[in-house]
Amino acid sequence: MVMEERSCHTANRVGDVQMGNGHKRGRSEDSSSNNVSIGVETDKQDMLSNKAQKKWVFGKCVNLSAVDAPCFKEMMTVDGGQMGLESSDCHDLNGWRLQDALEEVQDRVEKIKESWAITGCSILLDAWVDQKGRDLVTFVADCPAGLVYLISFDVSDFKDDVTALLSLVNGLVEEVGVRNVTQIIACSTSGWVGELGELFAGHDREVFWSVSVSHCFELMLVKISKIRSFGDIFDKVNNIWLFINNNPSVLNIFRDQCHGIDITVSSSEFEFVTPYLILESIFKAKKNLTAMFASSNWNNEQCIAISNLHLGYVYDTMDSIKESIAREFNHKPQFYKPLWDVIDDVWNKHLHNPLHAAGYFLNPTAFYSTNFHLDIEVVTGLISSLIHMVEDCHVQFKISTQIDMYRLGKDCFNEASQADQITGISPAEWWAHKASQYPELQSLAIKILSQTCEGASKYKLKRSLAEKLLLSEGMSNRERQHLDELVFVQYNLHLQSYKAKLSEEIDVYKD
Repeated sequence: MVMEERSCHTANRVGDVQMGNGHKRGRSEDSSSNNVSIGVETDKQDMLSNKAQKKWVFGKCVNLSAVDAPCFKEMMTVDGGQMGLESSDCHDLNGWRLQDALEEVQDRVEKIKESWAITGCSILLDAWVDQKGRDLVTFVADCPAGLVYLISFDVSDFKDDVTALLSLVNGLVEEVGVRNVTQIIACSTSGWVGELGELFAGHDREVFWSVSVSHCFELMLVKISKIRSFGDIFDKVNNIWLFINNNPSVLNIFRDQCHGIDITVSSSEFEFVTPYLILESIFKAKKNLTAMFASSNWNNEQCIAISNLHLGYVYDTMDSIKESIAREFNHKPQFYKPLWDVIDDVWNKHLHNPLHAAGYFLNPTAFYSTNFHLDIEVVTGLISSLIHMVEDCHVQFKISTQIDMYRLGKDCFNEASQADQITGISPAEWWAHKASQYPELQSLAIKILSQTCEGASKYKLKRSLAEKLLLSEGMSNRERQHLDELVFVQYNLHLQSYKAKLSEEIDVYKD
C-alpha cells in the first residue's frame, strides 16, 4: 500500500509533471519606438539575469529563503548593479520562477527520455538512513544524453519485505520502460539493498543488477587492508605520515631535502582510497625519507585520480589490475594470490554481470587488439545479454550471424576494425558510425556500451531535499505538490551541472 501511494503521487516526476498555469511576469508595451528599443534591451538583460539566478539557486539546491538575506541582496547588487538588474526574492523563486524552471527542466527531461529507446539507460540507486532512522532511497536514470532524477521513497515500513521491495523496483522499471532499462546499479551490498541484489542475481530477470564500481573497489581495498601482512604495512606507513605532518620542525627538514614539496595527499571523494594515497606518497618519497634520517633533510607529493569506468572497459580493466599486481610481485603466487582472491571474491559476488563480458566483446578497442582473450565467461556473458535484451528469436538469430561478421572483420567491419578507425572515439559512437550495415547488432551494442558502471552517490545529490519531501505529514496537497516540483527542478539541474563538470574534467584529462 505504501508503494502504491508513493508511485501514484510521484509518477509525474519521471516525465509527466503537470504544469501550472505559468505565472510569468507580464511585460508592458509602449507605442514609442525608443521606449520599445530600450524595453527590449532591458528585457534581454533581465532574461539573462533571471536565467542565471534560477540556474544557480535551483541547481545548487540552495534554501530559497536565503535569497531574502541582506548579504545575498548585497552580493547581487554588487554583481549586477551596473546593469540595473534586480535579484529575485523568495516569493518569486517559489512562484513564477519555479514554474519557468520546471518547464525548462521538463523539456530537457523529455529529450533525454526520447534517447532511451536508442541508448537504453541505467537506474542508479542511492540508499541511506537519515537522522530520524528512516530508510530512504532515491532513483536516478543515467544515459549518454544526461541524468534524470526519477523518484524518492521511504522504505522503512517494508524494508524487511523483499517481495515488496522487488515490487517497488519492478514498478519503477515498468514506468521507465522495461526495454529502456538495461541495468540497475546499487550503492551497497548490505542491508535491504544487498538482499534485493541477491534476489535479482538468483532469478532470470530482464534487467541486470550490479553494484557501483567505486563501492566494489572500496570493498576490495578494505579487505586487502585487513590481510595481516598488508595491515601491518598500512599501520607503519600511517605512523610515518602522521609523524612527519604533525611535527612542523620535522616537516621543514623534509621540505629542505625535497626542495619545499610537502608530503601531502590530495583529497579524494572516496575516503577508502586515502590509506593507499598515503602509501603511494610514502613509497615515492622513499629515497628522500632515507636521506632525511641520514642527513636531516626530505619529501614528495603524489596525487591519484580515480577514473570512472564505462561498461565496455571494466572487464578488461579488472584483468589488467590483476596482471599488474602479479607483475609487482615478480609473478610469485604466494605474494599476489591473496590479492587476486580478494578481487575475484568481490567481482564474482557483487560487481560482475553478463553485460561486462558482452561489453568487453563488443568494445572494438579491446576486441581488435592483440591482447583480446575469448574465454567461456565472455561467450556466456554475450549470449546471456543477447537473450535478455532481445525478445524476438528471429532478431536473435540475425544478431548471431552479424556477430560472425564483426568477429571476422568482414564487410563494414573490414575497414572499421583498423586502429585509426577506433582511436579517439568511444565504443558506442564507433558502433553508431561504423555498423549501420547491421542495424540489429548495432542497436544491441549501443545499448550495452552506453551504460555506466558508477552509482548515484557519485553525483552528490543533497539528501536533505528528499528527506524533507518524504516527511510531508500535515502538508496540504498544494504544499506537497510545490515541494515535489521544487525537488524535481533542483535535483535535475544539479545532475545536469554535475554531468557537465565531469565532461569538462574528462576533456581536460584527454588533452
